[in-house]
Amino acid sequence: MFLKVFKYDFKAIFFKFLPILAIFPVIAVIIRIMSLMNIDGVFVGMIWGALNGLFILGFVLISFYTLVICIMRYTKSLFRDQGYLTHTLPVNKHQLLLSQILADVLMEFISVLVVVLCFFIAYYRPSLLASILTFINEILEIFIPVEKFYNIFGGTIVLFVFSIIFSFLQNLFVIYTGIAIGHSFPKNKGILSVVFCIAINYGLGFFTGIASLIVGVLGDFVVLNPSDFARLANHYLLINIIESILICVGAYFFDIYLMKNKLNLE
Repeated sequence: MFLKVFKYDFKAIFFKFLPILAIFPVIAVIIRIMSLMNIDGVFVGMIWGALNGLFILGFVLISFYTLVICIMRYTKSLFRDQGYLTHTLPVNKHQLLLSQILADVLMEFISVLVVVLCFFIAYYRPSLLASILTFINEILEIFIPVEKFYNIFGGTIVLFVFSIIFSFLQNLFVIYTGIAIGHSFPKNKGILSVVFCIAINYGLGFFTGIASLIVGVLGDFVVLNPSDFARLANHYLLINIIESILICVGAYFFDIYLMKNKLNLE
């Protein structure tokens, strides 16, 4: 039954995302065709500029758009009229919440993948990629040999990627927790949800900042060379990942508690 619930949740999000999913590749293909045709003219230049501007704007906003869809779907499915049906399904609260989270994470991954693929469709050229890599290597060579850079900072890059992933999950759980708390009240649920989201976010930022500061002072790090800097960066990235995991786990069980004991559907 869990798989059916997950499939339904994902389809509900996916079909809201489908217009963007369809428009983005079309714009990318038109940009690629126009670049291959190499047609001059003021009117063509205006169209070219407008399409590129629209593409870049979509590139910036698509993750935000996906997050908004996920939030709207989460609220509607669990805390509004549809919640009366959702909470009668033969699955427990853990499965309901996990279905929402997995669907949201998968949709975010797909949105990022679509953006990357469309970017390659629109702009990829072997010479452009080679130029970018050459530029990066030249910048790195100013400070440190390229091979040495990747040997020293390879682990840092991996930790940075994981830090981004867990930070996204943390932000998602913070928003969902704020919504769950706001909808435990009988009135002004939407306003209270926003207030609690902001309050939780700032509260966690304050405490995690203090914790990182304390660890930094107690660690007594001295940066004398790139290896010292990599070790310092690894230390703070690892702390950030652990903090995000703890916050996600705590928020998950708190949301389950609210759905079991404080559920107040509209």
